[in-house]
Amino acid sequence: MAAYLCSLLAVSSLLSTGNCMPRRSVSAPALPLNKLASTVATALPAPTGSPQFIALGLGVQNYTCNSTTNTYAAAGALAQLFDATAYLSYRPDRIDSLSQEYLDRYTSFPCSQSPSSDIKIADRCEGLANSRIARPLPVLGEHYFTKTGTPSFDLSKAAHDPFLYSAKKANATAPGTGNVDWLYLASNGSSLNQVVSSVYRVETAGGVQPKSCSGSGSISVPYAAQYWFY
Repeated sequence: MAAYLCSLLAVSSLLSTGNCMPRRSVSAPALPLNKLASTVATALPAPTGSPQFIALGLGVQNYTCNSTTNTYAAAGALAQLFDATAYLSYRPDRIDSLSQEYLDRYTSFPCSQSPSSDIKIADRCEGLANSRIARPLPVLGEHYFTKTGTPSFDLSKAAHDPFLYSAKKANATAPGTGNVDWLYLASNGSSLNQVVSSVYRVETAGGVQPKSCSGSGSISVPYAAQYWFY
């Protein structure tokens, strides 16, 4: 535990003298775009600089059935964001497995199968999953869609209240099967946006809707993903 606490300090400042051994410099990891298939790797633009935050998003992708086509259409998402910046800076080897670990833990609880559209109620289930991880991550904020369908990120637990109303700029097919696309989103120009101006959704796990449906119902599909903010 002492080594882990030291890693948190190392990301934001130089390690001070004390019991944190061994000492080594910790820098932000690289966005894992190299994991995409070569045919889609150029679909997402390369970032400029290092990420300001890396969040683990845990929640649901929402879909509504189109009774004409008998297929599901995306209807937004709701997820709690946990701060993985320090952890993944110290443990970049966990980038490719952390999302799946969180999704597996989340779906082991019955509350994930009947998620609430109320953020506070939904947070309880996602928080329960986080608490059962070996090293729970601190809460960073929320990801949700507005009534007009704008992807929104409220990092209310971080300094200076980072906030982003975004618009999707690019997407790429995720590695593996059953995982929602990787995305690049950037500011939609809102005057309310601050501190961060773009975000990548990567390392997705789950979230894909069934291929067909009937009627006009809605479903929520559990997912986890990493959101890298710049």
